[in-house]
Amino acid sequence: MKIAAVYCVYNEEEYIEYSIRSIADWVDRIVVLLGQAPYTAYNAHAREVFQVADRTEAIVRRLSKANAKITLITGLWNSELEHRNAGLRLCFREGYDYYFLVDGDEVYRADHLATLRQTLEAHPEVGQFIIKCHLFWRSFQYRIPAEDLGWMPRRVFKLSRWSRLGKSWIPVPIRCCFTGNNKTNSWGSVLHLPPDRVAFYHFSYARRPDKMLEKLKTFSHAHEIANGWYERVWLRWPSDRAMVSIHPIDPPKFPRAVRHDVADLPEVLRGHPYFHQEIIA
Repeated sequence: MKIAAVYCVYNEEEYIEYSIRSIADWVDRIVVLLGQAPYTAYNAHAREVFQVADRTEAIVRRLSKANAKITLITGLWNSELEHRNAGLRLCFREGYDYYFLVDGDEVYRADHLATLRQTLEAHPEVGQFIIKCHLFWRSFQYRIPAEDLGWMPRRVFKLSRWSRLGKSWIPVPIRCCFTGNNKTNSWGSVLHLPPDRVAFYHFSYARRPDKMLEKLKTFSHAHEIANGWYERVWLRWPSDRAMVSIHPIDPPKFPRAVRHDVADLPEVLRGHPYFHQEIIA
């Protein structure tokens, strides 16, 4: 069973190293597809506004010199779907069995990854695996827990074109591709992993203000953000931490960020410069 982790990223210097280090021992290959400019599909002016690359490329190149599993590929993609399908085609060419989708701001615990591997081995009939997340908000100390999030991200996709029929394996005439940003046409059922056994730690909203603003203007939901959300909700939240309905597109999806003990965080994050900050500034 060969597993490739694929990152489709642009300017992820804050967390990319910690994310890669958290999964490196668990996968057979790590491919970082680094966009040289933002997507244009969600904000036609993004490339005009954000023209300066951050330290992501330098960080990944340094890690790749120390670990032969890591490959950096730079390019230009116009949408998240196009970006992720490029990684999928590479995995097919190199004969990997599973595509592990990891964003540059997602970090895993070693015990959860061990459980995930056991689950993959026990369920070869499953084509897509849902892994929920704890979503962090303005710091490592506040989060929207996985049980409060309705989001069901699919994070592992089976690439095999063979399926069991009775005691035999038969070829299946399908070539897996992303049909949505978090969905493929993988052969097989969908399995929802319970978050107390497998979850990821998602730091998309635990950023410096300048990096948060950049994300809002460049990610795949840039065209959907409510006007004034950054100033009205994200910037104002530290002075009103009881604020409810804080999602930037569909407010009730993020009911409330609550203070939480950092004891369960992946070990790799304890050296992160944001670890002890009350609010990331």
